[in-house]
Amino acid sequence: MTGGLIPESPMTPGAPATPSVVLVMNHNRDELSELCGTLARSGYEVHIGDSLAQSHRMVSQTRPDVVVLNPLVLCAGGVELELLENLQREDDPVPVILLVDDLQALGDARQMRIPVRDFVLKPYSPAECVHRIELALLTRTKIRGLHSRARQLESQVSIDFKTGLTSELYFKRILGLEWKRAQRHQNPLSLLLIDVDNFKSVNDSTEYAFGDEVLRRVADALKGNVRETDFAARFGGDEFCVLLPQTSPAEAVQTALRIRQRISGMVVQNGSYQRQVTVSIGVDSYDGRSASTVDHLRRNANRSLQEAKRRGKNQVWLFSGKETEQPVTAHDSTR
Repeated sequence: MTGGLIPESPMTPGAPATPSVVLVMNHNRDELSELCGTLARSGYEVHIGDSLAQSHRMVSQTRPDVVVLNPLVLCAGGVELELLENLQREDDPVPVILLVDDLQALGDARQMRIPVRDFVLKPYSPAECVHRIELALLTRTKIRGLHSRARQLESQVSIDFKTGLTSELYFKRILGLEWKRAQRHQNPLSLLLIDVDNFKSVNDSTEYAFGDEVLRRVADALKGNVRETDFAARFGGDEFCVLLPQTSPAEAVQTALRIRQRISGMVVQNGSYQRQVTVSIGVDSYDGRSASTVDHLRRNANRSLQEAKRRGKNQVWLFSGKETEQPVTAHDSTR
């Protein structure tokens, strides 16, 4: 049998409008014309690879929906399994139907890493193989649906419903990933912890709806003063975080000063309530090279935040490791 494409035959009743692509990797070069013909008559678009090189070329042109593998030499770490592994995506696996000669080969195959696998023992009927393919495609559809639903749920929990910023839970995940990236590439990473000054008195003397409006306005100020590559999150009741990848301490301080200045000139008014809002900001940075941890980054930024609040609020403080520090001002932006 020569490799290539089996022309499509008319779709069977109830078949999808776009035919599923079945790649038959016939590396053992058995006579599979009956199987391929049955697949084509069942409405599948059949591609045939009679050699590893031909299968590689076909995969580079079209990603199949399912693979039927008639292996030449099936072994762990072999080139055939490597080709199959390269096809896989976590949210969209390509199922593999493996043709095996005997029960010993079946036992060996079960120990190998073949995604969403099923097996057909030779000799087999084409109808049985088609049935296995249908089941594999149903499984793939279910997996894709589950991943799609998981992404929807993740997007819901990744956003703080009050402010539209990244949620606390999702921010922790991003922080861990960005920390590892900074270590790997030896890039700086900066963190701002932002606390709304006297927010408890706002809630105590007004309605909670007004407190929520204050949080939304602060969140809007953060969105307008960070880059698209930065991450702004609500972290607790009245605290916010801004993660600044590839940002030095001096650059982080400039961002913090801009945020502080933008919010300090903001007056929130809703109904009969009116408040001028200020924030305190603690800053710490990781240089991408020193021996440190992400917990140290959070802890040091929090120490700077507490110092800013202790010394009068409405200030930006940069962690320096010293017990006595000076507040950062617009004229002292490199501390």
